[in-house]
Amino acid sequence: MNQKQLLKAFKKQEQKTEEIKIYEDILEIFADGVLSPTDVVVIWGKRRKGKSSLAGMFMSEFMREKVAKNDIKLSQKICTKLNTAGFNIRPPSDHTVFCDTYFETHGSHGNSAYKFNAVDFGLPNDKHPTSLLCPVGRYFFDEIQDLFDSHEGALQTFVTKAVELGGQYKLFLSFVMQRPMRMPKDIRDLAVFIEVVGIQNEYNDWGVLIATYWQCNIIYDNSNLEQYLSTRNPELIDRKVFFKYRGNIFNCYDSDYFLPMFVRGKENESIVLEKTTRTEFSEEYFKEYYKNRVIDIPDTYRGKAKNKNKEKEKNGNGKENA
Repeated sequence: MNQKQLLKAFKKQEQKTEEIKIYEDILEIFADGVLSPTDVVVIWGKRRKGKSSLAGMFMSEFMREKVAKNDIKLSQKICTKLNTAGFNIRPPSDHTVFCDTYFETHGSHGNSAYKFNAVDFGLPNDKHPTSLLCPVGRYFFDEIQDLFDSHEGALQTFVTKAVELGGQYKLFLSFVMQRPMRMPKDIRDLAVFIEVVGIQNEYNDWGVLIATYWQCNIIYDNSNLEQYLSTRNPELIDRKVFFKYRGNIFNCYDSDYFLPMFVRGKENESIVLEKTTRTEFSEEYFKEYYKNRVIDIPDTYRGKAKNKNKEKEKNGNGKENA
């Protein structure tokens, strides 16, 4: 499928005919005002729509020699100001891209992003250890909903202030997640939202992947996002764009990165391979049924504290054991 056929397929899915611009150069993205070099970006969408690979496209652009050279120059300028006050901060010499997964570019100037644990992000403080942030750093955090989960309450000030003041430090922050409302409102109010609607790959005549396209909706205001999520009104979308990467983006990042999360602490366990059976009216069968079917949801499943009253009841007559 060539580029013309891909665009036609995208438009057919939307049943629309307007021209949608294709961006593959981060400098053109900035020049057209789609994004800015100091934006807070939330990349979101359904599973397997290409969120992580789109973040990879942006990382690749920030690591491109011309872009990276300008970022390093500005980073060094900020470090010089700080160092005159007695600090000793030295930025990287090749690029300023950091991520909490894995990413590398390919070609004659192949390079890798720098490691950064998202839990270390924030301003220096007395409550929680943080890592020194790189001036003009381009930080990318994947599957961030658990760490920044609004359901768990507000984030601490050292995190939100780092996001709020990130423009002064010339940071570009990218958060990838499936459900943008999980992001705390303090950050949503500052963010640009990129919904990844679809992804299409372009192959040459020999079946080699030569380009990837992401169809995206962009919303610049959190209040519009909230309405859009409840109504899906297309008039709330500020821009519809395609982003393009030339080459094989899937060779640049690790799609298996999160697999270890599923087997942590299970090194000596085996998968339970017991076949399902029909109901039998016997004491033995009922005992097995109770083992394999949830009847009483355990407190540990919801993360609740143990109910002291229940514990007392178990110990008899409301008295605790000595």
